[in-house]
Amino acid sequence: MKALFLDIDETLVTGGRGPFPEDIEPIEEAHRRGHKVFLSTGRSLGHIPAVLREAAWLDGIVAAAGTQVLVGDRTIYHTWIPKEILPAICAFYLKTGKFCVFEGESGVYGINTADSYDGMEIIPLHKEDDFFTRYQDTVLSKLTIGGSISEAERNLLGTHFHLNSFTNYFEGILLGESKSKGMCIALEALGIPRENSIAIGDSENDIDIICAAGLGIAMGNACDKLKALAGAITGDCGKGGVGQAIRRFVH
Repeated sequence: MKALFLDIDETLVTGGRGPFPEDIEPIEEAHRRGHKVFLSTGRSLGHIPAVLREAAWLDGIVAAAGTQVLVGDRTIYHTWIPKEILPAICAFYLKTGKFCVFEGESGVYGINTADSYDGMEIIPLHKEDDFFTRYQDTVLSKLTIGGSISEAERNLLGTHFHLNSFTNYFEGILLGESKSKGMCIALEALGIPRENSIAIGDSENDIDIICAAGLGIAMGNACDKLKALAGAITGDCGKGGVGQAIRRFVH
């Protein structure tokens, strides 16, 4: 039995399109043959499209870069952003006017954002204490923030978050959490040895799981750093890359 850990963005979906039939058919076949299929994503649970979250072939999710791990529909591990730090973060971004998204288990909340984000409805925040007054039952697992990281943001966020930079945004992942940690938690729950795991991804936030899996596979459109560390390289997202990898390595 293999356990497959599949990234979402630029792996299963791209530019608002996907998942693609060229990928889904091999995934479904692997699932029918008894292999376990997980999403492994930086997205929080509330930010994963329903077409993936409710897929019949899905056996579990490593969400928010390992902050929440589900096997089936049961959460077996989670840690949330400490509620007491949220007012200061909200106050900072309300003042600066910079785009900030709080990704949670059941929804996505935003400051200085449009009405939607990657096709998901954003619940607007207007005051620094909104998570204590309007949305007090919300649990949050990740930040996504527009632009590059300023020194003020490093000082504000660095105590609690690891900050991953991308082209025009960065994400805050709770310290101590990672996709590879989430993968190992899922594998232990299922009794599958790590050498029987396969991870597929495209970006620098996939490096830890690509290196930790029994086989790490980089997408054809992956960053050069990930390709250099991967055990194999497959085709591009949107062109059957995930499906090609499954047909080649899952028997």
